[in-house]
Amino acid sequence: MNDKTKILVAEDENIIAKDITKTLERLGYNVLGNARSGNEIIELARKINPDIVLMDIILEGEMSGIEAAEIIMTSLSIPVIYLTALADNETLQRAKVTEPFGYVIKPFDERALHSSIEMAIYKHKINQQLKERTRELEEEKNKSNILLHNIFPSEIVKELKETGSIKPKEFSMVTLLFTDFQGFTEIASNMHPHELVNELNDIFNNFDSIINKYGLEKLKTMGDSYMVAGGIPCETDNHASSVVFAALDMMDYLAERNKTSQYKWEMRAGVHSGNVIAGVVGRNKYTYDVWGNTVNIASIMERNSSAGMVCITSSTYELLKDCFDCSFRGSIDISGNGKVNTYFVARKILNPLESIEKLN
Repeated sequence: MNDKTKILVAEDENIIAKDITKTLERLGYNVLGNARSGNEIIELARKINPDIVLMDIILEGEMSGIEAAEIIMTSLSIPVIYLTALADNETLQRAKVTEPFGYVIKPFDERALHSSIEMAIYKHKINQQLKERTRELEEEKNKSNILLHNIFPSEIVKELKETGSIKPKEFSMVTLLFTDFQGFTEIASNMHPHELVNELNDIFNNFDSIINKYGLEKLKTMGDSYMVAGGIPCETDNHASSVVFAALDMMDYLAERNKTSQYKWEMRAGVHSGNVIAGVVGRNKYTYDVWGNTVNIASIMERNSSAGMVCITSSTYELLKDCFDCSFRGSIDISGNGKVNTYFVARKILNPLESIEKLN
């Protein structure tokens, strides 16, 4: 028995209320008060916050004890035991709907009352622990979902949840973007590590916002390099123009940032369109990645680009030449691919919305 258990009594008959109070005090409980109506017991419960309420079903006023009990249990999360002389089947069924923590018939037996109170308090404690554990599990689930969506595209997360695995998929035509910063090693060598990380974090966070604007997929960052794909995991017709629009927006963002930033970052960008295989690798640390000759060529385009320029292959040029002015850069001999014609993107002809409408 817990002699510190706080109890409120809802009983419209004063004599019966006093008798119940004496019995409870004799059993070692702390009776905090008595109420005669439903509204009164609700207000008392809200103010005092007892451990348990003993509730007569018949109370003064329009509100029944059953109605008052439902409010107390749902809104205040306080357990209720019905202590009443009503034992007919109809009343019992109505009372059961509110799922009380006990039902004691008057005239009551002290042992039965004591057992009912202790069982109700124990049951309520267990229920609260279960609710808290459920809440914690739900929070962990939400955190896991956020983490999964930060790692994988939404479509991949859906597949992983539905099947438990992710099948590799071949895409016949996507566009890949690689970026890095001109003179990164020299700039980074003169910066405190914490300062360098803050700079890259700020820039890449803004890059993330730009690619989200165009519905692109960030694949990875490697040092100062940033890799983006258009047309995966959902195939699109405007993947090439969307990637180049994003690359140009990144250039514009850096140019604006450089006006006030202590460090001046100049970005190179390389783009190529072709087929890839996409999938998830790893066991402890999953990564959504792409493989194929297209990846190699896009990376070479970035290495052969210039600061402030977007270098594209002829494959990409053919997909977006109606959206941008491009200048022929020259041919690059790429092992296994022969000579590949390349172009610098000079300026936009259409805005992104017009480009999407034109390609669709």
